[in-house]
Amino acid sequence: MSTTPEQGPPAPGPQTPAQANEALRAFVRAHGDRPWSRAELAELDRLRSLWRAAERHGMTTAA
Repeated sequence: MSTTPEQGPPAPGPQTPAQANEALRAFVRAHGDRPWSRAELAELDRLRSLWRAAERHGMTTAA
């Protein structure tokens, strides 16, 4: 699957909540200073889903 400049590369598979949270933060920093396109909103939803999945699977951010 190819990526577009709006989306960037896909996030890897299972992540810790901290990794998923950082992916969300980086995406918002890169795109948050202007109106969001439908593709960007879809990517934001996808990143949120990854973060929720990491939380549900009991991964913790504690070292």
